[in-house]
Parts: sequence; structure tokens; C-alpha cells
Amino acid sequence: MNGWGLAWRWLKRDLTAGELTVMAIALVVAIAAMSSVGFFTDRVGRALQSEADQLLAADLVLNADQPIAADFLAEADRRGLMRGATATFPSMAQTADNAQLVTVKAVSTSYPLRGDIRLLQNGSEIKVSGGPAPGTIWADQRLFSSLGLKPGDTLKLGDKAFTLGPILAREPDGAMDLYNFIPRAMFNDADLPATGLIQPGSRVRYRMLLAGERDQVTAMREWLKPRLQRGQRLEDVREARPEINTSLNRAERFLRLSALISVFMAAAAIALAARRYVERHLDAVALLRTMGLTQSHIIGLFLRQYSLMAVLSISTGIALGWLTQFGLAHLLAGMFETTLPPAGPLPALSGAAVGLVLLFGFCLPPLLRLKGVSPLRVLRRDATPAGNAPLAFGLGLAALAGLIYWQAGDTTLAGLALAGLAGTVALATLAAWCLVWITPKLPLPGQLGWRFGLANVARRRGLSVAQIVSLSLGLMALMLLTVVRNDLLSAWDKSVPVDAPNRFAINIQPEQRAGILAEFKRAGLPEPVFGPMIRARLHSIAGKPVVADKYPDERARRLAEREFNLSWGGSLRNDNRLVAGVPLSDNTPAWSLEEGLAQRLGIKLGDELAFTIDGQVFKAPVTSLRRVDWDSFRVNFFVVGNRALLESQPASFVSSFYLPDAQRTFSTQLSRQFPNITVIDVSVILREVRGVLDRVLSAVEVVFAFSLAAGVVVLYAATLATHDERKREAAILRTLGASGKTVRQAASAELLLVGGLAGLLAAAAALGIGAGASQQLFELPARISWWLLPFGLISGALAARLAAAPLLARVLKTPPLRALR
Repeated sequence: MNGWGLAWRWLKRDLTAGELTVMAIALVVAIAAMSSVGFFTDRVGRALQSEADQLLAADLVLNADQPIAADFLAEADRRGLMRGATATFPSMAQTADNAQLVTVKAVSTSYPLRGDIRLLQNGSEIKVSGGPAPGTIWADQRLFSSLGLKPGDTLKLGDKAFTLGPILAREPDGAMDLYNFIPRAMFNDADLPATGLIQPGSRVRYRMLLAGERDQVTAMREWLKPRLQRGQRLEDVREARPEINTSLNRAERFLRLSALISVFMAAAAIALAARRYVERHLDAVALLRTMGLTQSHIIGLFLRQYSLMAVLSISTGIALGWLTQFGLAHLLAGMFETTLPPAGPLPALSGAAVGLVLLFGFCLPPLLRLKGVSPLRVLRRDATPAGNAPLAFGLGLAALAGLIYWQAGDTTLAGLALAGLAGTVALATLAAWCLVWITPKLPLPGQLGWRFGLANVARRRGLSVAQIVSLSLGLMALMLLTVVRNDLLSAWDKSVPVDAPNRFAINIQPEQRAGILAEFKRAGLPEPVFGPMIRARLHSIAGKPVVADKYPDERARRLAEREFNLSWGGSLRNDNRLVAGVPLSDNTPAWSLEEGLAQRLGIKLGDELAFTIDGQVFKAPVTSLRRVDWDSFRVNFFVVGNRALLESQPASFVSSFYLPDAQRTFSTQLSRQFPNITVIDVSVILREVRGVLDRVLSAVEVVFAFSLAAGVVVLYAATLATHDERKREAAILRTLGASGKTVRQAASAELLLVGGLAGLLAAAAALGIGAGASQQLFELPARISWWLLPFGLISGALAARLAAAPLLARVLKTPPLRALR
């Protein structure tokens, strides 16, 4: 007997029976969802690697928040390396009639060392090997459009007037800038002093660019590493653009979790279908045993059949995923400016692994039950091997948990998904057994059909529990992707008050405050509140020097390494609430910390904190912790000292204010009168952030289509699991004289009860997981939409009943004699 030939014939036959079709479709959906996301993220990763020099404009970059030290420059020259420099900061670009916030980059004449600059002239791009000449400024198309400019116009930055050159089409280290919200401009760094834009408190990033032979660059890197100071770091392609890494990782997590939901539901469908498949083949296996086939031969035959189905499903799923990733790349194309290269083969292998784990993780344990089939079953139907449902379900869940941890790519996300999965399964199992136990004790309705249907829930205990658990997982996943996701987005929108400040003014000098107040009064606007701001670095906590690498949490390391903006004051606004300690006094040196910062850095009340300001160390105890409402969009600080501690230190000032649309020109007038200050239009940034979010969500909707398909498969599998039993019961009822209406009532009663409970449990689980996601992942207030509970009850009942309608119609059309035979 040819085992593979027989397996192929069985496969073709069983695909028409339904169970293998359900398993195959579930596998295709799960593999397509995971591989499409894998193909897309692989393309992004390859783009980052293949264009590393374009993203850096050099072989090695030293990034600092202070001008590069002279000994570093001298060492690079001594080693014969090519050297360039940039200084990047926000500022206001002005014309005679208008002004616009821009990201300004002052570049050396040698910039860029790698890659090229592209300018737009006469409708076509040209490549140039160096930056603009002194007195000339290049700007991108957005600045030309927003200010109505043309080449040759005059553009003013601070105290310096520039002649506008051609349109800046591309700068090497400006590619793939996900948060490139505002226009960009570039000028020669020889003009930087004349602008007067660099003031105390200005946020400038200085970059030393180096290029040369690989050995030279490596040696320079090793020389620099032990000499790096606070605020200095060496950059590679991902470090150079942390916003690329962060935002793409977030988008990838969204997509991966959406794909994992498809895997959830595919697992539920496969588990249900595998159980019915094994049940239907008990007689065939008994017959094969009477013909002399051993248990190992029979199991091998079924494994061959599963292997053939795996090859077909994996091939189809990977092909569908490969086509889908083009849609993802198109929807997210606006997030970066470079062309994505083709994907590699690893995502296909990953998709194949997902398919194999799902298939054999949920199909192999039930299949082992066939080893216990006795040849006596040919004569005695009661010679049925004992079921192994707990083992099968446990092994399947273990496989699914491993997939979640592997594919989530983030410990927090994996933990939340695993906790949600385990909690949903535990809750659904407990509730299902309670239903099975209590149903016989309930008063039954008078009509025969309804009474018989409710009794079936208790009569098929194990199957009822499996149906409820599987349906709960599938419906929970669908509710998470629809209702709860919309609640999270709504919470994000409502977290920003309608009258929140939409402008920030920074780099305000002390002597300019009176003039700015006068301008606000003249315009009829409320007087702004100025917050003093002093740049400082955290030196020690409780007498121990701060070492960023000692913190296991990445955010804590960044906080310990960052340059802080300190402020001083005593009274608390309504967006700052004291949660521990006592308010600051004017006379006793003390610090007040934002509670989240204190928790991450392990700072407690009474600890002595030391900050370095211009080389001088300032020490004081922590006397209070504050809870800050960052969504108020008012000026707030992580660390605030009292007047006695900081008032004598040089500081710039920052302010926020609300500017109505009717007075939009006021910020332009303010920037023209005070050229050194920068007015940031937060509303523009919020719109751009929303645009990025919308693009990500559009991509999630593509993956959601797979989840929806998987949900349909789960519902069909749940009804298919009881199809044989329901067909025999219908035949018996009709033989005894029951009408078609009675049979429909019996099936409806069972399905409505099972589906309603599953929907209710799914809604409860979705609310719990959504609340956890909002607080742990998105740091938003949890919103509990209690209406989802009755909605889940009703929608679950209707979904189960409607999904069974085609199979129920087939049951009623089957003659009772044929069903009983």
C-alpha cells in the first residue's frame, strides 16, 4: 500500500467533508496575516541597513548637546579622517509678510561626507556634493509652499537675511524622518553666529561627521568610546534616527498584535475541527485495524495527510501574505521617503513555522487518540477510546503561548497577550462548566424543541465547554479589534482639552518678558505664564553617582542620560497635584519631582539629588512628588526647585498659550518683533501625528480583514463540531413525529445559549484587556464601555445562530433514514 498515495486520496475526500477545509482555511489566514507583517517589517529593516551611509551622511557620527570639543576635532584630523559638522535646531523663518517654524541645519562646507544632496531645478532633481554657500539658504518644498516663496527671495533667520536658493529635494541624513512634521532649511555654518539664534537654553544638536577607511573609522570609534561625556553618543543607523526605530517598532507591534488575533481565532477553529475530524475517523481506523494495519502505520497515514495539507496551506498563505505586504507598504508609504527594497526569505520561513506549530500543536494531540481504537469497534460501537481533551487543549494552548511570545517582539505586549489569553480561557472554562452544571436544574420551557435544545447543553458537556471557550476567544479578539480599539482612540482624542494651549514659545530671554506681555495685551489675548528653564544634568541620587547603564529599564536609562530642563516655583497649578510630601517653600532648598520620574529612577522622598549646572553642582533633598497632567499642554517640568536654590542661575523662559484661528498672524508678528524666540504651532504637530496614526490604523485594517475571515471560520467550526450529533438527533426527532419547527427550536435554543454566554465572556475579557492596554501600553485612562456586555451577549447569540443556519438547513433536508444509516 502506497502511504502517500492513500493519504492524498483521503485528503481530497476529507476536504469535501468540511473539517480539513476549516483547518486549511484557518491555517491560510493565520499564515497570511503573520507573513504579510513579516514581509513588510523585513523590507523596512533592509532599507535601514542598505542605506545606512545615506541616513548618517558619514561613516561615523558623534552626536552631542554641546559644541564638539577641540581635542576630538584635532584627533580626527591627526588620524587623517574626513570631517564635517552640522548643528540642528528649530527656529522661525520670516518673510516680509509671514513666518513659519522650521527645522534649521547649519552645515560645514564639507557636508555631506557620504551620499549627496539633491536640489529641484526646472522640475528635475540634480545632485550636488556640497552644502549652500555663505549667505544662501536652501529650503524644502513645504517651506516654499507655506510662505509662497520662489528662488531668489529673501528669507530671514534671526538677525540674518538669506537669499533663497533652489528647492531642497533631499538631504542624506534627512531621509526616512518619520517625525519630519515641519519644513526644513539648510545654510552654511559660517553664517550661524550672524543669526544670533544660539542663546542660553537653546536646544541644539551638534554632530561631528567622520569618514575614511574602515580601519581608520573603527580605530577612531574605539578612541572616542572611553572619552564620551554626558550628552554625547556615537550613532549607528538606528541610533541616528531613534524616532525611526521607535515609530516603526510601534507600527510593527500594532500589526503583529492584529495578526496574532488572527492566530488566536485560527487556533480555536483548528482545535474544534480537529476534534470532529478524529471523531469521524474512529470507525475507519477500527476497520483498518481489522485489516492488519498497526497503530504506527495508521498514525503515519494521518501524519502524511496533515503534512500534505500543511504544504498546500503554507504555500497559499505565504503567497497571500506576500501580496498583502504590498498593500501595507502602500498605506504606510508616507511614513518614510526611501523606496523599500524587496523582502528576504525569512518571513516566509517564519510564516511556515507558524503554520506548523498551529497545525501540529492543535491537531497532533487529538490524533493520538486514534492509537487506542480497538478492532472490536467494528462490532461494538461502545468500544471507543477515552478522550484526551484536557491534554490536547493544554498542549495546544502551550503552542499558542509560545507563538505569542515569539511573534509579539516585546515583553510587555507578550505578557499582556498571554495574560489575556490565559484569563479568557480560564474564565470561559469556569463559566461553561457552571452552565453545564446549572442547566439541568433550571425550569425548562414548555415547548418540546426549546426544552430539548437546552438539555443538549448539559448532555454534550465536553463539547459545550469546548464550543464556549473557542467562541469566547474568537469573539474576544474581534471585539478588541473593533469596539475596544475605537475606545482607545477616543480616549486619546479626548485626552487633549478643547481649549488646550496650541502654541509654545521657547528661548524667551528674561528681559523680553515685559515686551511680550505688552504684545499680548495689545492683541487682546490673555497674559501668558512664563516658566523659567535651566539646562542641567542629573549628577547623583542619595549620594551615589548616576550611571545610566545600571538601570534595566530602557526609559529609565534614557532619563538618567538626558539633559533635564529644571524650573523653580512654589505654588501648584491645577494640572499638578501633590501626591506625597509637602509643597516647596521659598527659603529652604528642595526639589519637587514628577512621580513617574521618581518611580523609574528609584528616587524616594528625602533622597538628596544633585544636578550639574554649567559645571556647578546643586544639591537638595526631595520634599514632594507631583502627578502631572501632561495632556493639559501647559508648560510642565519633571523637576522643579525652589527660588532659593535656582533663581540666581541664568535661565531662558518658556510659555504656552491658546491662539484662536482668527488671530493666527499674531505668532508671526511676535516672532518678527522677537527674532530669537521660537513659536511652535502644536496644532500642526498634532495633525501630523494623527496622520501617522491614521496610516498605521489603515494598515491594521488590512490585517483586520484576516481576523474577520478567521472569525467566520471559528463560527463555522463551532457549529460544524456538533453537526453529526445534531443530524442524528434531528433524524430521531423527525422519526418520532417532530416537525421541522421543533428541530429548529432545539438547535436554536442550544446555539443561542452557548453563543450568548460566549459573547458575554468575550465582552468581559475584551474590556479587561483593553483597560490593561490603555494603562500599560498607551498610558491613557482606562475607559470601560459597559454597554459592550449586553452587546456581546446579543451579538454572540445571533452570530452562533446565523453561522449554523446553512448546516441546519442541510440537516433538515437530509432524510431521517439516510441520517440514521
